[in-house]
Amino acid sequence: MYFLITMHTKPRFYDHTCQQILPELDYIESLTKTFIHNGEIRTVKLSSTNFMSSENDWMVACPRKAIEQLRELGIHPFKTKNEAREFAKLKQLDSFRYLKI
Repeated sequence: MYFLITMHTKPRFYDHTCQQILPELDYIESLTKTFIHNGEIRTVKLSSTNFMSSENDWMVACPRKAIEQLRELGIHPFKTKNEAREFAKLKQLDSFRYLKI
């Protein structure tokens, strides 16, 4: 899923009317990811002072809780990047980027 966001360091999210909303999300500076690669368990610690890690992980304490908070504010995701792009084009948004979750 994709959200349309502003270019700010702490991004604002666009709602369905194209209003910019700055939710109070619990951003974190580090996160630990564990995954299996070639049959081995790997653990990687990521850190960032930005809202995204260098590996494109959304740096919030709990993504599910953050998504629920966005929904409560009327900010809904698009299923595909193309849907988000078409909406931005329809609403004539000049400056935006995509947040892939």
